[in-house]
Amino acid sequence: MALLTRTFSVFARLWLMINVIWLMILMGWLTWSSPVNARSYDDIQASGSIRIAVYKDFPPYSFINTQGEASGIDVALAQALADGLGVALDLRWMTPDETVEDDMRNYLWKGMNLTSEDGQRVKADVMLRVPYDREFALQRDDLGLPAHELVHMFAPYQRERWLLAYDMAKLERPQTAARFMYHPVGVEVDTVPQFFLTTAYGGRFRQNTRTYASINDAFDALNLGDVAMVMGMSSQLEWLNSPSHQGTSQGNQTSQGSQHTEPVLTELAFPLLGRADWELGMAVHNNYRQLAYALEDIVLAHIRSGDFSRWATQYGVDFKVPMRFVDIAPSTASARDNNEKGKNVEPIAMLAQSP
Repeated sequence: MALLTRTFSVFARLWLMINVIWLMILMGWLTWSSPVNARSYDDIQASGSIRIAVYKDFPPYSFINTQGEASGIDVALAQALADGLGVALDLRWMTPDETVEDDMRNYLWKGMNLTSEDGQRVKADVMLRVPYDREFALQRDDLGLPAHELVHMFAPYQRERWLLAYDMAKLERPQTAARFMYHPVGVEVDTVPQFFLTTAYGGRFRQNTRTYASINDAFDALNLGDVAMVMGMSSQLEWLNSPSHQGTSQGNQTSQGSQHTEPVLTELAFPLLGRADWELGMAVHNNYRQLAYALEDIVLAHIRSGDFSRWATQYGVDFKVPMRFVDIAPSTASARDNNEKGKNVEPIAMLAQSP
C-alpha cells in the first residue's frame, strides 16, 4: 500500500511538472506572438515615436525613390505629423488587401494575420489615405451592426478625381464616350475605370480596353503608342506626366522608347462612373480620439500654410483642398492656369450620356 502511494505521488508530481512546462511554453509563445497594439496619445508621447501606415509602391503618395529614400506626399505628411507631436516617425509600409476595410482591420484594430520582418505582428497608430465619407463611415454589415465601429476616420487632407490622358498625335480631345469604341484605352486592373470600360453601355468599350498590372504600365503603353488613352486617378497621371517622374530612371527609360507627342490630361465627367471626386483622410483606432484631435490640428496648420500644395508640386500634382477646408487654404490656380504653366490639365467637360 505504501509503495502504491509513493508511486502515485511520483506520477502526480511528474504530471504537474509537465503541465507547468507546457503552461510556460504557451505563455512564452503568446507573449512573443501577440500583436503590438495601436497606442494612445500618451503612449506615443512616452515612447517617443509614432507608427504611421502608408501604402507601399504607390507614387506619388508613398514609395522608395531611386536613392533608396522614402518619398511622396503621404510620406511628407507622415513626417509633419510626427514633427507636430514632437516624436520620431516609424513608417509602416502597407500592402493593400482587397478592400480598404481589410486594410483598416489589418493595420489598425486587429492585425493578427500580419507579420513584420522580425516576425513580430504589429499594428500602426495611424493609417493614411483612408476615404473620408459619411456614408462609408456609417455603413452597416449584414447583421445591421456598424461595419467600422472600431475605426475613427477624420481629417480629410486631399480631394482626388478621375482624369483621362490621351495622345494628341492620334486624336483630338475626347468629347463623347464614343471615342472609347474606336481607340484603345489603358486602365489598371481591379479599378473603377476598368469596371466602367468593361461593363458600361452593355460592354461596348470592352474590345478596346487594355488592362495593365499598374497605372505606370498603362501610361508607359500610352507613351509607346500601344494605346491612345489612359484613365486613372488624377494625382497618379499628373505624376507620370510631370518632369519629376520623367527625371527618374523609370521615366527616362519610357521616354527613350517613346516617339509620340507628350500626353495631355483632361478632366471629364464620365456618366455611369459614379462619383467624379472623393476626399481622403486618415484613421486611428476608435478608442484614441485624443490622438485624432491632435493630428487634425496639425493637418489644419499645414493646410493653412500651403504646405500640402508645396508637397504636391514637388511631384507635379495639382493639389485639391477638401471642401470643408476651402475657406482656410491659400488660393490655388485653376485647371486652365495649370495647363498654361505646362501641366497639360484641361478644364472639365461632360461626356455625352450615350456613345
